[in-house]
Amino acid sequence: MGEIGAKWRVLRSISAISSSFLLASMIASAERSLKQQESNFSPSEVSRSDYFAQFVNFLWQSDHSGYQHVWPEMQFGWRIVLGTIIGFFGAAFGSVGGVGGGGIFVPMLSLIIGFDAKSATAISKCMIMGGAGSTVYYNFRLRHPTLDMPIIDYDLALLVQPMLMMGISIGVAFNVIFSDWMVTVLLIILFVGND
Repeated sequence: MGEIGAKWRVLRSISAISSSFLLASMIASAERSLKQQESNFSPSEVSRSDYFAQFVNFLWQSDHSGYQHVWPEMQFGWRIVLGTIIGFFGAAFGSVGGVGGGGIFVPMLSLIIGFDAKSATAISKCMIMGGAGSTVYYNFRLRHPTLDMPIIDYDLALLVQPMLMMGISIGVAFNVIFSDWMVTVLLIILFVGND
């Protein structure tokens, strides 16, 4: 009886993830089609739209995106100086605490320097990767203070890494699919939830 309950829980979670992914795709498709209709709208032309056809059309459009990147002009000024100082202290405290610093980098890149949420997330990942690489290099030869083993537990790292890669892949896919406002709302929920 316990096996049947476990199978239903797994099936329920898989169906919830699949339906969430489908819903997110439909929302992104609807937003793109609304933007296209706004640009080509004429009051005399009102037609019914087939949502399934729009969804399939959205999935097969690889030549253009409804998303607009925002790259601010990189001129030396108070924004760059303040962003550099916050980035330095964010990387230092993120390495000390072991959290990476993404909760500091993304708001700094979007609010102070002026990047959009998706670009700020991508740049933050590059910043975190550099900090993680230097931390691993520093901790590579350190030994555990009480046990006769390295300070990095490689068995645990190999156990966690596949799930980490799967989560990153799903997050990158959602970052591409979701619209800018949805990424911003999810970042706010994530940062408020972590506080």
